[in-house]
Amino acid sequence: MATVLIVQPVIEADLPDEQYGYRPARNAHQAVQKIRTLIKAGHTEIVDADLSSYFDTIPHPELLKSLARRIADGSLLKLIKGWLEVPVVERTNVGDSDHYSGRKDRKGTPQGSPLSPLLSTSICVDLS
Repeated sequence: MATVLIVQPVIEADLPDEQYGYRPARNAHQAVQKIRTLIKAGHTEIVDADLSSYFDTIPHPELLKSLARRIADGSLLKLIKGWLEVPVVERTNVGDSDHYSGRKDRKGTPQGSPLSPLLSTSICVDLS
């Protein structure tokens, strides 16, 4: 969470005003209210996207490039890269032992990490 507190203001500065997901002091109710306001103003089209398995498919090289454009601290970038590449512990049926597997596919963010939503918004800014 300490890393989120450091990185969030940097990424937040680049996010478009229309983006409500995973942002501090923003929520779904505010997004709905904004949509209502736009409809009353005469706008007739709404675009909503919910990408299946998005956090599992974020490409590491592109994400790290996106972060490097905003973060000058090499140690912090190395720490984030380490989190992305950390091995995953999986339960196997064979002898009820733990199996450690690396992230060889170089994509995805750690499930449940407070940093994952922030990282997803970082790469979205560069893709838009």
